[in-house]
Amino acid sequence: MTAPFPEDSAARIRADLTGHVLDATAPGEPDAASIRAALVALGPADEVRAALEAQFFTRADVAWLERDQRVRRLLTERTRGPGPVWTAVLRVGVIVGVLTWLACGWPGLPALFGPRAFTWAVPALLALELTLLEIGQRVVQRRSVRSAAVLRRVFETLVAPLGVAVNLLVFVPGVIAEPVLLAAALGGALLGAYLKRPREALILAGKAWRGAR
Repeated sequence: MTAPFPEDSAARIRADLTGHVLDATAPGEPDAASIRAALVALGPADEVRAALEAQFFTRADVAWLERDQRVRRLLTERTRGPGPVWTAVLRVGVIVGVLTWLACGWPGLPALFGPRAFTWAVPALLALELTLLEIGQRVVQRRSVRSAAVLRRVFETLVAPLGVAVNLLVFVPGVIAEPVLLAAALGGALLGAYLKRPREALILAGKAWRGAR
């Protein structure tokens, strides 16, 4: 039953199954008949294995992930917890304020070096980008180590074109008037994301989203 899983997951599964058997049998030393009845109550072996594979990464899954150098590094990183929400709000506010000042200034506060006049579109775009990054990071950090590594790898790939688009619109105002330049930049970002796509991580993204261990 536990053969398809890495040793850490297999040990956890065995402990869970043992706990189930003990809970389903009468107090004291369970006999063979009681153990068989408790295992039968779990359901057909194929269904149990399928349910376990939805909750745990298999050895094959882990082998896939370790082919990707970035995922392999992420699996060894220690990630901090998401922290209080107010710290994220403060961080986004400070970064948006400073970047807006650099790009176009604020009403009554000229830009440090930016060539464009102030427009509310700049802080709005920056706030959208940074908020999505914060939400993505907080969602990922609540997952197990393997699931977090998979989701971070996928998230990094998907968010790259968004970052390119926002940075172009904010810091290169002339790009809006040059559709060819904008299309070329976004096309290059999308092509780069496609070429670097983490195939194995994308395949396992659904399992990681569900919090598999």
